[in-house]
Amino acid sequence: NGFDSYFGIPYSNDMDRVQTAPRGRTAFLKPKIEYWNVPLMKNNSIIERPAQQTTITRRYTEAAIEFIEKKKDQPFFLYLPHSLPHVPLFRSPAFAGQSRRGLYGDVIEEIDWSVGQVLNTLKRCGIDQHTLVFFTSDNGPWLIFNEHGGSAGLLRDGKGSTWEGGMREPTLAWWPGTIKAGSVSAAVSSTMDIYATALNQAAIPLPKDRTLDSYDLTPVLTGTGTSGRKLLFYYRGYRLMAVRKGPWKMHLMTQNAYGQKDPVKHDPPQLYHLEHDPGENYELGKQHPEVITDLMQDIKKHQQALKPAPSQLEL
Repeated sequence: NGFDSYFGIPYSNDMDRVQTAPRGRTAFLKPKIEYWNVPLMKNNSIIERPAQQTTITRRYTEAAIEFIEKKKDQPFFLYLPHSLPHVPLFRSPAFAGQSRRGLYGDVIEEIDWSVGQVLNTLKRCGIDQHTLVFFTSDNGPWLIFNEHGGSAGLLRDGKGSTWEGGMREPTLAWWPGTIKAGSVSAAVSSTMDIYATALNQAAIPLPKDRTLDSYDLTPVLTGTGTSGRKLLFYYRGYRLMAVRKGPWKMHLMTQNAYGQKDPVKHDPPQLYHLEHDPGENYELGKQHPEVITDLMQDIKKHQQALKPAPSQLEL
């Protein structure tokens, strides 16, 4: 899949639930290793099945450290997507009871430890000032799993929706000597922007044969300028659900988190001011029809620029 080496569970850690495991949410809220027959793979070989998930965060961390130590004298790209805190939740014995947030908090404590181990390895190898590190997430909390699914705080809804609780994620960037410690930016960005940012830092030109929704974040990270991103499109599958421009977010359709209601179309679209109302509680479309008109024009231009690509499932 484009990488020179691989170590991990090759898909979500809640797949391969065995027939003898409890049905419904019980297996997730009271998890046991034997409930999921997920494999642990090294490159193309299964080395453990079922994967011992109580130590999976520690072992991912150890593999990442080993990789850094081997590659320290040459450019490298390391992708470390921890399987947790996706449900079912597991943590190493050393982190049991280490937080006030129960099992979920213990899992986060161990991931925090993991990040520290990776950063310390970069320092020890003397490459910290030559390495850009991003720490982020893929989606909001899976609300049907209660305290095991996380919390979006004041943000509305969760995983599976295009409300802010499903899509907005915090991101930390670390690059000693280049990114000022403690600096904060409210610039609107996307994980897709990591692509353009990484290529720029590697002096690799962006491909010209396709339309890219990716913008170099270097000016934002270094405090020297702004991002080229003016619009952020919220998709759910192939459906365009919403668009953001500056503080304004317009919903064409809304759908609650996984396991809840079907999508609802909005005509006219719903409009929210995210800087004043990040919880998306107060709809402002009637007061600002000119914003809706402007955003609808942006959507039209966006859709005209899109070219269908071959399905990766059919290649």
